[in-house]
Amino acid sequence: MSKLLVVVDYQKDFVDGALGYAGAGALEAPLYEKVKAALAAGWKVIFTRDTHAPDYLDTREGRFLPVPHCIAGSEGWHLYGRLAEFEAAENESVAFVDKPTFGSAELPAAARALCGGEPEEIALCGVVTNICVVSNAVVLHSAFLASTITVLKDLCGTSDDAMGQKAFDLLAGMGYRVV
Repeated sequence: MSKLLVVVDYQKDFVDGALGYAGAGALEAPLYEKVKAALAAGWKVIFTRDTHAPDYLDTREGRFLPVPHCIAGSEGWHLYGRLAEFEAAENESVAFVDKPTFGSAELPAAARALCGGEPEEIALCGVVTNICVVSNAVVLHSAFLASTITVLKDLCGTSDDAMGQKAFDLLAGMGYRVV
């Protein structure tokens, strides 16, 4: 069994683009270092990318959050800063999951394929804590009954700290490790 780091949606549009917020850029260096350290320690890494079509505003999510963002192939869709290096380099320990909504139904299958089965341990980080991070944590929790799942609090971000804390409290109450 292997270990898996999931970096949720650390894309340009969530840092300095359409849905960017103060403080998001400060996550770049620690996220980059975490990915590098994880890979050096033999972990697998999945980056999720929020991915929308030009008709985003006509979708259920687009009606809820009416701000066009992360349109597939656009500048805002790509990983932010130094993390974009991972999009350009082939690495058998890295995979990408393009997801059309908050949580990805495809994430568990991608994790199984990359890890060769159920990961022993899963760590999550990224943005937005109270929307996409929590959604993907729940998806993974539902799919992997034996995995230890940890949310890396200091490597998560949101524009609403109170909602971020509520997300951490919810996850802790469901049995996740929040560190």
